[in-house]
Amino acid sequence: MSYAKLTKRESEIMEILWDNNNAMSANDIMISSNNISLATIQQSLQKLLKMNYVYVSGIGKNKKAITRLYRPSISEADYISSFITQSTSLKIASNFIEQTEDDEILEELSKLIEKKRKSKLKG
Repeated sequence: MSYAKLTKRESEIMEILWDNNNAMSANDIMISSNNISLATIQQSLQKLLKMNYVYVSGIGKNKKAITRLYRPSISEADYISSFITQSTSLKIASNFIEQTEDDEILEELSKLIEKKRKSKLKG
């Protein structure tokens, strides 16, 4: 799937949402950001909603005000992957495998490869 390229501010907001496991209000995002104004965050969130990059996951309270809580609709990996070619993906994966020293990660990758091979044989 291909995605529209995000602006710098939209990217910053998405990074905050991707890095946080909880739903966040515009105010929560502002607190976690590097001096992005609340108005800019709210405007960016509206655009991200229209683009289906985020969704409203609930309602929360900010002091006495009711506020929307946001979560990302797309993963960071899916977003980044949409901008790179298959050959670049292979180079990145190869580089990662060569540089990692973590046996658990290598084992997990091995399991994913085996699972993919089995699913191709069945389908």
